[in-house]
Amino acid sequence: MAVVLAIVTAAVSFSLLTSAVATSRVEVTGTVEANYRSAYDILVRPPGSRGELEESRSLVRNNFLSGIDGGISMREYRRIAEIPGVEVAAPIAMVGYFLPSQFLQVGLNDLVTDDPEQVFRISATWVTDRGLSKIPVPDRYLYASSRDNGRDECRAFDQRSPIQESAFGRSERVDLSCFGLGAVKRATTRYGSLGEGVRPFIDDGEPADGAFVTSDYQVPLLLAAVDPVQEARLVGLDQAMTNGRYLTGLRPRIEPARPDLERSLRYRQLPVIMPEEVESDEQLVVDVERLDAGDPSEVSDLVSSPRGRQWLEGLSGQVVRSTTLTTDQIYPKIRARYESRIFQRDSPYWTVGPVDYVEGDDGHLIPRERHVDKGEWYSPLFGTYFGPWVSSDVGFRQITGHAASNEFTSLGGVYSSPLLRSVGRFDPNLLPGFAELSQVPLTTYAPPAAAPGDERTARLLGGQDLLPNANLGGYLQQPPLMLTNLQSLRWLNDTNAYSDLTTTLTDPLSVIRIRVAGVTGPDEASQERVRLVAERILRDTDLDVDITVGSSPEPQLIDLPAGEYGRPALTLEEGWSRKGVAVSLLDAIDRKSLALFGLVLVVCVSFLLNATVASVRGRRRELGVLSTLGWPARRIFALLEVELLLTGLLAGLLGTGLAAALSAGFDLSTRWWHLALITPVAVLLAGLSGAWPAWRASRVVPIEAMRPAVRAPRRASRIDSVSGMGLSALRRWPGRTALGALSLAFGVAALQVLLSIQTGFQGDAVGTLLGDVVAVQVRGVDYLAAALTIALGAFTVADVTYLNITERTSEIGVLRSSGWGESQVRQLFATESVATAALGAFVGVAVGATVTTLVVPIGLTTGLQAAALAFGIGLLAALVAITVPLLRSNGLAPAAAIRAD
Repeated sequence: MAVVLAIVTAAVSFSLLTSAVATSRVEVTGTVEANYRSAYDILVRPPGSRGELEESRSLVRNNFLSGIDGGISMREYRRIAEIPGVEVAAPIAMVGYFLPSQFLQVGLNDLVTDDPEQVFRISATWVTDRGLSKIPVPDRYLYASSRDNGRDECRAFDQRSPIQESAFGRSERVDLSCFGLGAVKRATTRYGSLGEGVRPFIDDGEPADGAFVTSDYQVPLLLAAVDPVQEARLVGLDQAMTNGRYLTGLRPRIEPARPDLERSLRYRQLPVIMPEEVESDEQLVVDVERLDAGDPSEVSDLVSSPRGRQWLEGLSGQVVRSTTLTTDQIYPKIRARYESRIFQRDSPYWTVGPVDYVEGDDGHLIPRERHVDKGEWYSPLFGTYFGPWVSSDVGFRQITGHAASNEFTSLGGVYSSPLLRSVGRFDPNLLPGFAELSQVPLTTYAPPAAAPGDERTARLLGGQDLLPNANLGGYLQQPPLMLTNLQSLRWLNDTNAYSDLTTTLTDPLSVIRIRVAGVTGPDEASQERVRLVAERILRDTDLDVDITVGSSPEPQLIDLPAGEYGRPALTLEEGWSRKGVAVSLLDAIDRKSLALFGLVLVVCVSFLLNATVASVRGRRRELGVLSTLGWPARRIFALLEVELLLTGLLAGLLGTGLAAALSAGFDLSTRWWHLALITPVAVLLAGLSGAWPAWRASRVVPIEAMRPAVRAPRRASRIDSVSGMGLSALRRWPGRTALGALSLAFGVAALQVLLSIQTGFQGDAVGTLLGDVVAVQVRGVDYLAAALTIALGAFTVADVTYLNITERTSEIGVLRSSGWGESQVRQLFATESVATAALGAFVGVAVGATVTTLVVPIGLTTGLQAAALAFGIGLLAALVAITVPLLRSNGLAPAAAIRAD
């Protein structure tokens, strides 16, 4: 029965595991093939632009475009586009950020009463980072007097500092405006009430008088140049247009600033397209307070006095109006101005550098903070600071300003500084989707949002992603909100327009995204096509080349330092991409399949060997009698082998039926020849496993066959405990002890190797979206293999325990006759079994560690964890298995036990 059970278990487990692995291979291959192709196959960047973390971890950072404002020449681009096998070569030239402002006014006419003297405080706050950062704007004050000449009286105190300059240090002056009540009444009659809150500040329709406060709202617009034809072929940008026309066929041209005037200054105009909307986390909150100024007769003197600033700041009041503006409201107004023919002052512009990281002790990435020189925001042409308010917060990027010149071209009457004119709109949401599991960064069209990386951050952000804002030096950067064509670069790179330009003159392109012709999936031919193109690019240029086909997003945890305006430190999850995940997944599955086949087969053979040895050993005396009666050795050998072959045949037939039923039940892709091979393999295994014990049994001298198969001790030793007697008994049957221990050792080794392969496999792939999906598919096979292998080893130890108890029944009787109780007898055999199991588990761990090192090298900590887990599970399984045979030692009366001998 034991031999039949061993062969059935061996045959069925081997068949089912191979079928399960084959099924997983089919599922994994299908998943990989479906998610193999991303938006582009190869990413080409300037030399040195690949960060240290990208190098060491085989990653492509999520927001790789930010910080690359040139480095690839047009000659290199043309050379790459001409390489055989390049189907699409789509370049991007990151030009820089323009900072258009939308001027606004806060109307206060409806708030002014008939009181003779009134003072208002206007408090503005920029709110960003999901409400965590609140950047205050220096307060402004409005003084309304019953005298119509109130404006003249306080003109000297109308000391306004530029709003951008104040963002980098509190001004010591007070922004004070004065107006008369009569002016308010005239403005109300002439223009209607201005009390609707915030309204556009129109250049040619500004009210001449009245109560209002002006402000401006800057929306950074990142300009990038693309090849329209290649971009359309890469991502279908031309199909995402919602208004106007696409960039194909358009060229920069010279236009007059005022089309309605025949003689007007002319400007270089560049065609651009802009997105329908902007995803930005930023808003301006404006609160208006009516202040309690006290005695009206003293207000005028206090306002005009040297301590007027302290007096105004000390006044208390009540909020009478609160208005909130968001980028979603302002951006359409700015876009409409670019679409109109109104003169736009687009110069100067700014470029930003990349983020540098350090790796924390917990593996999180920490961006390094950078100091931004205030002078980078100053424009000598306009004589003011252009920095957005939120750019005064913590920065992580180097910011470089490119001041526009006031020079004319050699054509005469044409300004060198170019202007941007929107010719159409596009909606990034209409771009064709790419497989979620194989996405690569497409930050040309989508902002690089960062999700909360832990519960604390999720609570602080309200469960929402952190989005970019107007901080040009901030961690997250907006995607290009304006796209132009490559022909426009010649005017954007003109030193007459921007005298400080250097590298972008000769190397304007930032990246090139490449699709290779003939790539159909993870097959060897497709991989070879991509590899050959990548090698050719490396050989012909000096650029950084990354093969991104088969990549998959791998989230990285970012520890973002705290800001200066209330935002605490955050842990964010950002979707970087790991290169070559698809290929590594298939390779890992192949390695795992090979390991499963080998280990399961070894465990099955060892288990079967123990069963056949026990079967032959149990018939030692019978074989000795046959030998005494004259049976030759070859006849005894043939007798044993025929019995084992018939047993194997019976077990094979049972195993075939059981395997067929289980395959159908678990929906495994079992081929018919797998099932057909079970019976002949079972017969072969039975014959081979019994050959050695049958040969030994046929050569035993009859008198030796009558003696117990116990090794005589070399010298007597004193035994003081039941456990000590149990440990010494291991040496009585060294072969049986070794075989039981080795059987469990193979099971433990198999489990440890599977755990190590799974862990090492996860280190390469799991953590990426594609790897997570594949891991879920193959994990069931791994656990099934681990359970079968450890069960085989544990059953072998139980079988050894059973044989020990069966063959030593008379010994049990003697011990019971001499006063031993049932508990002591159980302790004796339990000690033998546990020691055998512990020895096997220890050897298995050592073997598993060796095999693991050869198959899939892993870290020391991971290896120790896998070893400890395999040792514990193996020992526990053996303890459970030996419970049944230990019960056999109970209830044997001493006389009956001795008589059994």
